[in-house]
Amino acid sequence: MMVPEQVQQHTLLHNLDLAEIFHKMSRCYQYLGDEERFRAQAYEKASQTLFNLKQPVDVYADDIRTLDELPGVGESIGAKIIEFLHTGKVAAFHELKSRVPFDLLELLEIDGIGPATLRVFHEKSGIRDREQLKKAIAEDRSDRIWGLSGRKLEHIRRVLKLHKPEIGRMPLSQAWKVAHGILQQLVKIKGLTQVTLAGSLRREKETVGDIDILGVADPLFRRRIINHFVHMPNCQDVLARGDTKASIMLKEPRIQVDLRLVSPDEFGAALLYLTGSKEHNIQLRRLANKKGWKMNEYGVFSANGKRLAGKTEEGIYRLFGFPYIPPQERLGKDELGSVA
Repeated sequence: MMVPEQVQQHTLLHNLDLAEIFHKMSRCYQYLGDEERFRAQAYEKASQTLFNLKQPVDVYADDIRTLDELPGVGESIGAKIIEFLHTGKVAAFHELKSRVPFDLLELLEIDGIGPATLRVFHEKSGIRDREQLKKAIAEDRSDRIWGLSGRKLEHIRRVLKLHKPEIGRMPLSQAWKVAHGILQQLVKIKGLTQVTLAGSLRREKETVGDIDILGVADPLFRRRIINHFVHMPNCQDVLARGDTKASIMLKEPRIQVDLRLVSPDEFGAALLYLTGSKEHNIQLRRLANKKGWKMNEYGVFSANGKRLAGKTEEGIYRLFGFPYIPPQERLGKDELGSVA
């Protein structure tokens, strides 16, 4: 049985769930254009209200009049809060998602990319998510197709890690020193319960193009952690900023640093995904598909959506019948045998 403090902590998560839903609804309305800008603003304001609310929104129960008094929460949004508390979902959100390329909207978190740019990608090339955009830009579709400036496309290439013409690659020893200096700053932030390095740095490649950092944090603390990260003393530019991830460019040495925050159950899957190599991860996903499973950066799941593994890398390899494979050996060659 939950003690009162646990009950309050549990119900506070409803605030965060609703804040996230309304934030995503705001993104959708931003994408739909100027005629929906007031709705976009309203849902973002409601999102911020719920995120900062000190008591669980559950205390308002079905009291639409009291909900209406919260900043940014009118009768319409109040009704959606009550709907969520009763059903665990907001039907209008699911309908809204069907009207937009929803998976593409995460790019609105990137500085310099707005709704108009995303509409160009989607309407002219049918692009619906980040991976499709990466493929399109990697194939060097020119700005003549999209009508975008070369400078904007260069910025998008950099954020998507397609290439980094301004910074090049850094020797491993120097990258280790820079990365550990950042870790020393991050471990002091309240709410970050685990933090580690990923990417080519963890695989100990001779040179490193950027620094990938993975952390575990409760949703209650994630925005605060991201805020600390993007305001570190050595940060020159904020390339992207969201609720669970951010990318910055350091002043000296000039290198991109990416931070990703996940839950404990996702940590192993996210670490495996972010560490790479890409070829190694592709082989594991192929094995998962052969078994009728789905594997992504959040875990390994059965056909009916049950989580099979994801908390640790060791658990994922064990599920596939392999011993733990060190990062340095994840080459995408024969480390998984011929079955991949």
